[in-house]
Amino acid sequence: MAGGKARMTKQQVYETIRDHILFLDYRPGETLSDVKIAEELHVSRTPVREALLILQREKLVDIYPQSGTFVALLDLDLIRETIYIRHILELDILQILMEKKANVRPKAERYLYLQSLAVEENNQREYVKNDHLFHQVLFEEAGHGMEWDIIHPNYQHTIRYHMLDFLNSDLIGTSLAEHRLILDYLEQSDYEQLKGIVDIHHDYKLRTSTHLIEKYPDYFVRP
Repeated sequence: MAGGKARMTKQQVYETIRDHILFLDYRPGETLSDVKIAEELHVSRTPVREALLILQREKLVDIYPQSGTFVALLDLDLIRETIYIRHILELDILQILMEKKANVRPKAERYLYLQSLAVEENNQREYVKNDHLFHQVLFEEAGHGMEWDIIHPNYQHTIRYHMLDFLNSDLIGTSLAEHRLILDYLEQSDYEQLKGIVDIHHDYKLRTSTHLIEKYPDYFVRP
């Protein structure tokens, strides 16, 4: 390419489009043009089309012959079930960490610091990225990093929901405070308090969903 800039790989094209979807640069229901995306990324249409097919399999894109390609709407049933599965697994993970008296704070604090910067800057994207890395540390320190790898591809469906939830609200600050309490209760071996804050933090009942549907009615799959 001009100026010696390296061409994006197929994986990079896929990850770029996926992140644009997950972090709401491409909004739910928005029409996607492979021609336009290829021009923006300075690549041919082939890797863009291949990426869109992968994203279709991941339920992040809907492709309708003769109609077009669209960013998938948010499916609350899928999001709710995905969060609930991780909730059950993470409670078990935390119990393992408590029984092992594992010192997870040194590794977890890095992501708490990055989250605190994101809160100060009101940067929802960076907060969500480091939120996931914080929870990944818990799984890895419990010796269950493979479980995280298994659930994380589906858990990406929750990112758009959380991004909407965090927009124009103080919820990222609340979420950060809950992360700190999780570490505190873990170190105190207080499972009842720990379970209570995790129940709130994971919000597998999607307490704010009614508000979000009212605010963004075109973003959600209709019942």
